[in-house]
Amino acid sequence: MTFDYNQQHLIKMANQIAGNMPTRENVPAQIVQHMMQFWTPPMRADLKKIAEHTAELLSDDVLAAVAMQD
Repeated sequence: MTFDYNQQHLIKMANQIAGNMPTRENVPAQIVQHMMQFWTPPMRADLKKIAEHTAELLSDDVLAAVAMQD
């Protein structure tokens, strides 16, 4: 799967968010909260597609957060 710049940026941002949470408790829920507050619905939809097709590009915490949004 080939990604455009925006999709590459989403992958990078999602993994950075996961790695920079101030507390390590329930990181996926914190990621969901962050994405709901700051990401647009199309951004979240793109990340979901990325997770479905190339999960290996996302951290386990990001994958769990994407699954929580279903």
